[in-house]
Amino acid sequence: MMNIPFKKRYCFAALISVAMSPAMAAEEQAGAIQTASGVDLIPYLTTGYRYDDNIASTKTFKTDSWILGVTPGLQGQLLDGNSEYLFDMGIDYGSFSSGSDDNYLDVNLGGSADVELNQSNSFNLNAAYNMGHEERGSGVFEGAGDAQDEPATFDTYNVGGFYEYGAKSTPARIQVNANYFDKEFTNFEALTLYRNYSDTDFGATFFYDSGASVSWVFDTSVISTEYDNVDPTGDRDSTSTNYRVGVDWEATASTSGSIRIGNQEKDFDNSARKDFSGLSWDASVTWSPLTYSALTFSTGNSAKDPSSNGDYIEATTYGMSWNHGWSDFLSTSVGYNQTDEDYVGVDRSDKLKVYSLSASYVASRWCTLVAGVDITESTSSDATYGFDRNVYYINAQMTL
Repeated sequence: MMNIPFKKRYCFAALISVAMSPAMAAEEQAGAIQTASGVDLIPYLTTGYRYDDNIASTKTFKTDSWILGVTPGLQGQLLDGNSEYLFDMGIDYGSFSSGSDDNYLDVNLGGSADVELNQSNSFNLNAAYNMGHEERGSGVFEGAGDAQDEPATFDTYNVGGFYEYGAKSTPARIQVNANYFDKEFTNFEALTLYRNYSDTDFGATFFYDSGASVSWVFDTSVISTEYDNVDPTGDRDSTSTNYRVGVDWEATASTSGSIRIGNQEKDFDNSARKDFSGLSWDASVTWSPLTYSALTFSTGNSAKDPSSNGDYIEATTYGMSWNHGWSDFLSTSVGYNQTDEDYVGVDRSDKLKVYSLSASYVASRWCTLVAGVDITESTSSDATYGFDRNVYYINAQMTL
């Protein structure tokens, strides 16, 4: 039997305990290792089991599996006056009982710096690297999970930041930003070489505070998308331009939220592809009738590139979640999300519905238990696509 430290043995035992004592309450926040340099280090570990009844997201001939997940990581924080520096590194390992071909090992590295030069000048720099995977039957293999013998893997790189001028005590502020994102697949080259791409994003946002924690917002952005190789159906390179107005508010009559609405234009370099010009929005509103209970409603609409065929997808999203704290130890979350996707360039319309339910129990200050289920229903006008999937899970989230 492997030698598990007493604290970890206790946490794993709590996973299967029927009766849990409220004496195991969380007394303080996650512990940190304080170094002489002033950097606070916070190690963490999430581990657990999940049961997936359709691991390849197929309509027929479903494969089910138990999956052991282990996600260790380390976060760091350095506070220097009003400036903050953060980094996060972690891995995500999954082992499938149905066969090792679906096993994965993802790596995530990231860091950011929020620097306040003076009362009116501040900037942010951030960068991230992800060695990740797409589950069978998703992404470039959507609707064809049975044709895969392993997940598609990729590397992503992201670097960006912004500069903000304007003091928080004044009503007006302006922020200019830039971001670069690159995605490169690392297997199934015959197919994925046409899905390697990069996004270059430049934008600006103007804030005007009208008082009572309300800010009026105007933002604009230009995103240039370039693919490494020309798709057999034609060049996919495009430029997306967005103009939006909106409002942000906090704790006003028990609500907080953010609303953006405006126009999006997606123009392809290839004249044979159909351009998009239309309404785009993004909104999220949270209502908290009680300090321990919150309802969140969200919706959005935009044009995006498809993972398979077609010129673009006009995707509309709707979401609702309810988070409620029943005690200092027990909380629950119920959610529903729907995505309607209308493809342009091919005859296809999809509808994706996801129902989620979870419960969290604070077993101790350093160990939280989470159990839940995610139910997915996907339908499509194209008989190739669409599936049902249920995932049940129980995790232990541990810190110092």
